Amino acid sequence: MSILSLHHGDHGIHGDTRSQHPVRDFASDWFEATPAAILLRPVAAFLTEWAMATPVAILVRSLHR
Repeated sequence: MSILSLHHGDHGIHGDTRSQHPVRDFASDWFEATPAAILLRPVAAFLTEWAMATPVAILVRSLHR
């Protein structure tokens, strides 16, 4: 399972420190403010569980052991 990891926290907006990656910080802040960020984890968890329950995944796990 892959997990999307974004930069969180204060990005130096108030002038305390300069960010080294302003484009990444902007994209991260924008994504966190969208409904997609709210839906991403539950949808990813559902799809992961669904994929693990398919007959092919069960067969691959049983052959791997």
